[in-house]
Amino acid sequence: MASAVALAAFALVAGGCGPARQPTNHRTEISLFTWVQPKEAAVNAQLISEFEREYPDIRVRTINDPSQRAMDKLQAKFGAGQPPDVMSIHGAYFVPLAAKGALLDLGPLIESDPDFDLADIYAGLLDLCRYQGRLYSVPRYASVYVLFYNQDLFDAAGVAYPRADWTWDDYLAAAKRLTVHSDDPNRRQYGCIIDFWGSRLYPWIWQNGGDILNEQRTRCLLDSPETMGALQFLVDLRDRHRVAASSESTDRNMALDAFKTGRIGMYMTGAWDIQTLQPIESLQWGVVPLPGRKRRATLLGTENYAIAAASDHPKEAWALLKFLLDPSTQERMATELEKQPSRRSVAEGPYLQGPLGKKHRVFVEALGYGVAPPNIPEWDRIGRAVVQQQMDLIWSGNISVAQGCRTAAAKANQELAAARAARKASAK
Repeated sequence: MASAVALAAFALVAGGCGPARQPTNHRTEISLFTWVQPKEAAVNAQLISEFEREYPDIRVRTINDPSQRAMDKLQAKFGAGQPPDVMSIHGAYFVPLAAKGALLDLGPLIESDPDFDLADIYAGLLDLCRYQGRLYSVPRYASVYVLFYNQDLFDAAGVAYPRADWTWDDYLAAAKRLTVHSDDPNRRQYGCIIDFWGSRLYPWIWQNGGDILNEQRTRCLLDSPETMGALQFLVDLRDRHRVAASSESTDRNMALDAFKTGRIGMYMTGAWDIQTLQPIESLQWGVVPLPGRKRRATLLGTENYAIAAASDHPKEAWALLKFLLDPSTQERMATELEKQPSRRSVAEGPYLQGPLGKKHRVFVEALGYGVAPPNIPEWDRIGRAVVQQQMDLIWSGNISVAQGCRTAAAKANQELAAARAARKASAK
């Protein structure tokens, strides 16, 4: 962990405050915003206790919101002028806050702190933490999608396990052989299950040569033949081939719960779900890269730590952020909570050397071909209020893929143009 000596060194370069302080009766209080479930909250509480022992003049008040609306509540805190000093931000919400000037530029802090090894963090992940060339956050951990598969179902059907060079055709062929239709729900099983929402759709689109936005991030491309073809493939898995189990388009736990029952052959998710699957002794599972088509692709995502630009205690906030990104902390989060490390020294060291190292390697290697999501200031609102609305209608069978994609692209482009025109006008 970072030491009191390291904080003293930082104090000298950042504030001229002299040697590290001894404990006093006055403690500077800073706030930390998280959005984690109880098990992770317990680990975080232990880490905060260790931090406060190491820095006795700092007290951390943790604000945790485990709901799916946590990022909306975080944004509301900024709107009310009460932002937390340090916060964990979903990668998709980082850019809107950075664009508003709500986050502190971490570049000067990092440059003044020789103990913080920025080069140890994967460059691709750091790129997702920059806005207009400045680093406003750092990746707490990495987020990539791979294919989880039920080994027992493959064995029972006599189907070879998925391989790294699998194509969509291979995926479909296996799903057909794994599917068992029956009037008895206890015997019914499906080759796969699909999450038809948000970032879970992106890899399929990229693999088919499509994209969500153009390279300049000025136009939505959901109406391209490649994008519509990818989404049609997913719809056909359920409706035409009948190899995908029924699922809700926006329920983020339904598909995982279905895979846990042992009646789903393949499911796309990330390392964070290992902590849920690993304790199930009756479920034998493996992981491989997602199947490819025109290219190999997966989502390259992050969860970030950032400091509020309005923080009254940036020095203390940096000490906490640095502590929470220490290699030993990342190793602990990986060991206890299956968080994929963003630090190369941990990801390619202890993470690969543990009992699940062979499986972890699939996640680490995915960092090399992951694709950045469409993180632009307007995407939070457009992605939810415009695009996902049409995806829900497609998945519910109310409209066709072509109709939904064309409507989504048209409305998204309209919203983009209006938002950027308004921002340009306000800057004059």
